[in-house]
Order: sequence, then structure tokens, then C-alpha cells
Amino acid sequence: MTWSVVARHDGRTTVGERSVRLLLGLLAFVIVLAGYMYPLAGTPPYTTARFGGFAVGWLTTVVPLVGLLLGYNAVVTDRESGAIRLSLSLPHSRRDLLLGTAVSRVGLVAATVVAAMVVAGWLVVYPFGELALPRFVLFVCLSVVFGAIWTGLGIAVSFTVATRRRALVLAFTLFFLFVLVWDPAVEVLELGLNTVGAVDGDLPAPVRFVTGLTPGNAFERATTGLVDPSASVDGPWYLGPWVALVLLAAWVVVPMELAFRRFAGSDLA
Repeated sequence: MTWSVVARHDGRTTVGERSVRLLLGLLAFVIVLAGYMYPLAGTPPYTTARFGGFAVGWLTTVVPLVGLLLGYNAVVTDRESGAIRLSLSLPHSRRDLLLGTAVSRVGLVAATVVAAMVVAGWLVVYPFGELALPRFVLFVCLSVVFGAIWTGLGIAVSFTVATRRRALVLAFTLFFLFVLVWDPAVEVLELGLNTVGAVDGDLPAPVRFVTGLTPGNAFERATTGLVDPSASVDGPWYLGPWVALVLLAAWVVVPMELAFRRFAGSDLA
């Protein structure tokens, strides 16, 4: 399978870059710091299940940044320089290139998340915490999927555009829109509608579904409904955690497929 050759080569090349090691180190540091801070700033009882509800806000900020910066330069530099034509002259198809790159870089993020979560879980349990293993494992898996989404979005950006500058601008646009602006804009919308009397309290459930389609909101709903026993998700079924899981899966697959279709039809000359 030629995609596995691409994955091994990209993995060796990527992990050797100092900027990549710094990004992965930042991700690990934030997760471990959350595990250290939870017994100090959280509320008892201290369990690895409730830790998920505490840490989700940390991850929805740092994971998008790390994933996008790790993925946006996956192939666009080689495409800009023309070196990508040499890669595709070997027995690798364009889909092999996309799949191998995704496996490599998502694998690096996943390994970092799992290793850091093990340390964070130990910090939560020692000396007075409680290990809720099934829910903690589920939270680790959700965090890996969330990392795969944002790394995949970065890779999709790299395969979609033809220059590194455009890739960087598009990556930061996604971060600015979905991480920094989206939720405050929804709060402003809710405040405005309450002010004019269009709604009384929360936004209608269908509007909350639409405004909750972002990866971060889906990750939070899945964590709240399936991991943290002290919290729950209110609203109709389509606002529940199982629909959030479907949304997370869609965020993993759809951007990559759209990027491949654009890349497959593009002229690399």
C-alpha cells in the first residue's frame, strides 16, 4: 500500500522539524497542566470522568491551533516549488498522498494526546482522586477525534490551495471564525433577539442546532452528555450527544473528501 510509504516518510520528516515538536509539546503541556489544575480549581469529587468537563474548554482552544498549524503546510510548499510532481511520479496516486499525509500527522497528534492524557489522568487520581476508566477512555477517544478534525482541516487547506501564504491565511481564518468569533457571535445574536422580544431566554432548538454545528460545540456536547456525570445536555434529540458524535465523524471525513476532489482536479504544473 503506497499510502503507508507516504505516511512513514511524512512522519519521519515532520517529527524532525523543531516547529512541529514545539507544537506537540504545547499540546501535551496544556493537557498535563489541565490535569494538574483540576484538583486545585475544580469541584469535588475529583474523578477522571468529571475531568473531561473541566478540560474540554482547554482543548477547544489549543487543539485547533496545533492541528491547523501542523496540517496547513503538509503539501502546499512542495506544490508551490514543484517538488510535488516528483512525489507523484513515483507509484503514489493523489489519494495515496492525501491519505498517507493524514495518517502521519493525525497519528502524531493522537499519540501526543494519549500520552499527555495518561499523565493528566494520573495527576487527577493521585493522591485523592478516583479513576473512572470507561468514561476517561471515552474522553481520550473524543479528544483524539477532535484532534483529527482540526489536523484534517489543516491538511485539507494545504491540499486545496496552491501557495503557502493562502494556506496560512485560510487556516487562521478557520481558527478565527470557529474558535474566536463563533460563540461570542451566537451570544450577541441571543442577546439581540431577547432585547427585541423575538425570543424569551434561550434560542429556539433548531437555531441552537445550526449554531452548534462547529467542531468545538459538537465536542463539548459529546463530552457533556457521554463523559461528565455531573452535567447533561438539554433540548430535543438532535441536540444530544449521539448526534454530536455523528457531527464529529462528518467533520473528520467531509473536509478531507472535498479537499481531495479539488486536489484531484487541479493542475500541478
